Amino acid sequence: MLAAFFGVVAAALPVQVQSATCPSGHEVEQALAAMLSSASEAIPPDQAHVLRWGNRLHIELVGPDAAVIADRWIADSGSCVELAELIAVVIASWESDVHPEFSRPHTEAIPVALSEKPTARSLPPAPRSAAFYEAAAGASMSWSGSPALAGVLTLGWFPRGAGPGLHLSATVESTRSLDLTPGPASGQATWRRWAASAELDWRLPSGPWALDLHGGLGFAWLDASGVGFFQNRSGYSFSPGGAAGVRFTRLVTRGSFAWLELAANYWPRKQVLYGQPNASQQEIPHYQGLASVGLAFGRSSAR
Repeated sequence: MLAAFFGVVAAALPVQVQSATCPSGHEVEQALAAMLSSASEAIPPDQAHVLRWGNRLHIELVGPDAAVIADRWIADSGSCVELAELIAVVIASWESDVHPEFSRPHTEAIPVALSEKPTARSLPPAPRSAAFYEAAAGASMSWSGSPALAGVLTLGWFPRGAGPGLHLSATVESTRSLDLTPGPASGQATWRRWAASAELDWRLPSGPWALDLHGGLGFAWLDASGVGFFQNRSGYSFSPGGAAGVRFTRLVTRGSFAWLELAANYWPRKQVLYGQPNASQQEIPHYQGLASVGLAFGRSSAR
């Protein structure tokens, strides 16, 4: 009976809460039911969004016209019930400013609740942070002896939401060309690399920003073909190596992020393109530098 009562009250709240993480939107709305009065169905409710990124939670209150009323970051500390109560206090304080008619008398104590930091004795052991999954795509400028455009796809997994994680990437470049015949002859070689990496990643979040430092194993598949020779031939070559990079990420909207990355790959294996009959040859650079920008989409797993 009590649960049904809270369900009815929450449905009439002047704000609806959406959350794909712990705490759920329903848990926050139940906590809000004791802080805000019900609203008329004719009044469009505000929307509150809760997003976890790393070990922090982002709370955003949006009006019916999609304008952002307020937003705030809080630490992810405590159980789902305690986080729901804290988030409800934050939202209720915003709602009481925007819609004073919906605030209950005891909401005057909200500033006190916000200013008091719960002691370790009052909290149960903090649960393990939810894992964070991320998929990203971007465009790159690649430099490996000469410039080329490239596309990059990455996957990220952080078992604690931040700190150590796993970074997987795949990159493909546009083709480059090298002259292999002297004088007026037109013999050339075109080549490109298909690269991939499996790296350890360390994520350092700070509000809407995050810094990633990653490094690990790199792999490259070199694809080369002759152009303008009497007999044009193609060849392939595989090379292991190393990869490292630094990425800056900025929260854009709920679940989406913009990022900028500087990365480098190195392959120690010697790879040479050669042409006949003059037996001219060109060694492919061992390195690759990448400057990339793109968008990422991520979400946390439920706890």
